[in-house]
Amino acid sequence: MSVTSRIADYHGVPTLFVNDQPQVGMAYITYFEENNRYQDFADAGYTLFTFATFFGGQTINETSQIKPFSPGIFDVKGEADYSVFDRSVAQILAACPQAMIFPRVNMSLPKWWEDEHPDDLNDTGFKGNRRRACFSSKLWRKQSEDFLLQLIDHVEAQPWKDHFVGYQIACGNTEEWFSFDQRGSIGKASRDEFAARGGRSDDAVAYRQFLSQIVAEDIVYLAGVVKKRTNRQLAVGSFYGYTFETPHWMSCHMAVKTILASDDVDFLCSPSSYMNTRSPGQDWPCMTVLNSLLLHGKAYFTELDTRTYLSKFPGQCRANSVVPGTYEQPIWLGPKSPDVSRWLLRANIARQLTHGTNSWWFDMWGGWYATPTMMQEMKDLRAIAVAAMKDDHRESIAQVAVFIDETNYSHFDGSSPLSSQIASLNRRPLGLAGAPYAIYDISDFSAVRNRYRAFVMLAPFMTEAMTEAISTLKSANTPYLLVDESHPSLDTAALRTLYKTANVFVYCDSDDVIYANDHYLAIHAATAGEKRLRLPRRRRVTPLLPAGEPLETDSLTVELQPFETRLFRLD
Repeated sequence: MSVTSRIADYHGVPTLFVNDQPQVGMAYITYFEENNRYQDFADAGYTLFTFATFFGGQTINETSQIKPFSPGIFDVKGEADYSVFDRSVAQILAACPQAMIFPRVNMSLPKWWEDEHPDDLNDTGFKGNRRRACFSSKLWRKQSEDFLLQLIDHVEAQPWKDHFVGYQIACGNTEEWFSFDQRGSIGKASRDEFAARGGRSDDAVAYRQFLSQIVAEDIVYLAGVVKKRTNRQLAVGSFYGYTFETPHWMSCHMAVKTILASDDVDFLCSPSSYMNTRSPGQDWPCMTVLNSLLLHGKAYFTELDTRTYLSKFPGQCRANSVVPGTYEQPIWLGPKSPDVSRWLLRANIARQLTHGTNSWWFDMWGGWYATPTMMQEMKDLRAIAVAAMKDDHRESIAQVAVFIDETNYSHFDGSSPLSSQIASLNRRPLGLAGAPYAIYDISDFSAVRNRYRAFVMLAPFMTEAMTEAISTLKSANTPYLLVDESHPSLDTAALRTLYKTANVFVYCDSDDVIYANDHYLAIHAATAGEKRLRLPRRRRVTPLLPAGEPLETDSLTVELQPFETRLFRLD
């Protein structure tokens, strides 16, 4: 193997290196490959691509029963078929001969395996659907490992192997390691493994946390399989850690600390938050404890499945792709305005530039960006990201830290309105309060508390670790807000009061979305009108989107339309 890839620090941010060269973390993927726009993105300068491949041709979503996107490699027992996989690679390389590819490998097993192993499935399917694999099953893990090794060996035998710069391992409901049964992946295998670890049948809290722990261990193990087979020469990552987006234990996403402790998982990823159905005029935050990832040297990729005015329902893009009556909700369409569509894309990348993350444009059904104007936007956004790679300081400059304990959800029987409000919905006012914030798991509190001036402690359930952290803040007379059952809702007024007390710099007072680091400042307008932006010191400010003449100043006044995004370069 001659190609190498790794995640390493580059100017303050965990960054993808390929053959020891830092890469701009912006890629392209589509599900419906017959509608791909590989050539458009290659022409716009993109060289990083991913595509979805499947071990089994079953639905990726037990809740909606969407049709399989392509046949599975191992659908026929004993007869691996890589023809679709190879065709996907050929399509990308035909459009971009210098492409760097990291496939999304959906390791959910084929139907024949699940039919042969009833004791390794969940007790029930989702609402009467098929019973699917239980993540605690050792046989399931062993079969997943075997198929994964076969796929890697196939890639290594191909003339295009050096175009592969990593692997994203995926499984479970919607490929994101959610349980197929939507109950935590409960079956004979989970009960047996919990008991083998000394768990008591009457300890519901421990069992709930175990169900997340076992999934995190599966990811670490299978990432290790890739690392070993590739001689530790390629980066490996996965969806995981939706601490804020799925605030309940049934998601199996509440053991991110296990991922952070592993040397075999290089990056994690998730879509932008779907909070408030992704309405414009608000921040679309990360689903996970982003700054814990960065602290531990993990890169983060945001899946930018940002709908545009060109987006259509999947049934309009591929015949018979969905169950009638599904995937026809407004969430699957973008704004009707081409301008608002572009402004949302700009907000996506402004967040990436100022938070130290990466992304891929997820053109789900194809054609979401397929006009010359939209592709020019894609080209311009990548060019800005290329220029940003040269900056000495790419890291966050947040003076505010938000903490949560991922284990708190295990103390609730099921989905909790309290958890949803405290952990998920409070991200909206945090995004509109005019100052950047960092977000961590409570396990990192001691390591980073001296970096920040103000703290927001999210506590749907008051765990021991959260109690200790709050006691430390009290003892040091450090300004903080406790968001718990007695005070579950934040607002921008309360946050700005905290920020003033802690001498946190606030860039804007008008409840708009502000993104800022040492070299970039962006505003995404929640409302129309004149907006005043402050800077911590006098800077040379160059308008980038839209382009304008530079000026020396420590403040800006801009007139914005609703949902308009402006991006400025700071020197």
